[in-house]
Amino acid sequence: MSGAVYDIDRIDLLGCPFDAISFEATVDAIRAAVQGGTRLQIVPGSVDTVMKARRDPEFRADLGAADLVVADGQFITWAAHWLGTPLRRRVSGTELVWHCARVSAETGRPVALIGAAPGVADRAAVAMGRRYPGSDVRALPTPFPLDAAANAELVARIRDLGAAIVLAALGAPRQERWIRDHLGASGASVGIGIGSAFDIICGDMPRAPVWMQRASLEWLHRLRLEPRRLGRRYLVEDMPFVALLAREVVRRRVAS
Repeated sequence: MSGAVYDIDRIDLLGCPFDAISFEATVDAIRAAVQGGTRLQIVPGSVDTVMKARRDPEFRADLGAADLVVADGQFITWAAHWLGTPLRRRVSGTELVWHCARVSAETGRPVALIGAAPGVADRAAVAMGRRYPGSDVRALPTPFPLDAAANAELVARIRDLGAAIVLAALGAPRQERWIRDHLGASGASVGIGIGSAFDIICGDMPRAPVWMQRASLEWLHRLRLEPRRLGRRYLVEDMPFVALLAREVVRRRVAS
């Protein structure tokens, strides 16, 4: 990966990089990479991304090397504003997935969906194709565990498809590392780690109401739906973000 190659301000938010780019400009970057055959890794970043980066130096380095790290969460945009380093606005990872189908319809290039629970990516591919007729969205069987042989098999499937975009639902940081290590060999131009977006798109996970999205309460909606899986992440691992942010806001105000 070539790092932040676009003429965009990159800020530091509690040790995690984010790029000040709009949603529309992000989609334009995807389209340009597909049409030009250039490599582009996009990471939709959230509070959880920031906290994982603080605990994992390798993941923090991976984020620094990614071409675009976008604010997938309203609270990230608020936090950046409070720190005096505003981002343009939220870039929803789920909406990016939908618009990758739009780019496929416009360019005639396939999109490969990998990862997620059995059947989820297949149904997401169908939903994306329905919304954007003319797109070519394929769910590829993802062999688990992803050892060296399984990775080689998956890369070969993507290459045989001729996919220009790979959307990986493998969980962070594994999905980002998979794209880092295998996007080039797959022949695809764009790689995005998209977390639970396939579950939302196929209808398995209802999306939070718009008012909750705008109030940065999507995490509470997801916690209600999946308390066992997400309870520790949101209430233990990610909660220190608030105190860290408050301390940094105070530090900067005192320093100024």
